[in-house]
Amino acid sequence: MIKYSILLILIISIQGILSIYNCCVPNQWQGTSLSYDDAGREFTKNYYYDATKLLVRIDIIYSDGSFNQSTYSSYVNLHQTGTEWVMNNLDGTCYQTGPDFWNSQCFGDSYGVPFTGTTNKINTFSNPSNGISVVTDLHCLPISITNTLANLQFKFFNTQGHISDESVFNVPPACSSSNN
Repeated sequence: MIKYSILLILIISIQGILSIYNCCVPNQWQGTSLSYDDAGREFTKNYYYDATKLLVRIDIIYSDGSFNQSTYSSYVNLHQTGTEWVMNNLDGTCYQTGPDFWNSQCFGDSYGVPFTGTTNKINTFSNPSNGISVVTDLHCLPISITNTLANLQFKFFNTQGHISDESVFNVPPACSSSNN
């Protein structure tokens, strides 16, 4: 009887630990995702994320050549909105906009996408109420992100826990000379 009581306590403890697991991507990471829009057109996104310098760059490139855009975001600190430049890589135009506040890229109960388990060194987070599911490796680098309500799924590849070339965050001259 004591053996079963200890086993029950151990199982409950493990479930409690698992249900509060959170993970955040590395302070620096880069990778590419593949997805399709509502019309079935394939596009890739290149992600560059630096939490130490509060910089983000995201490239969106359609395989058919119809769209190619890079967004450069920088933040002074965690408590103010940042500056964002959007570069149209097809025609060379650029405009300035303002991003929201810095968002840490984290998953788990504390971030609205609860941890559901680990299998074969892969973490799974899912929130059926908002349709978001995230699959990461053990270092919290994304493998896939799905938003069933928006009918979007991003499959990641070439993810790395570092930035291979810091110049990816350099805002193009066309943007810095823009008066927007």
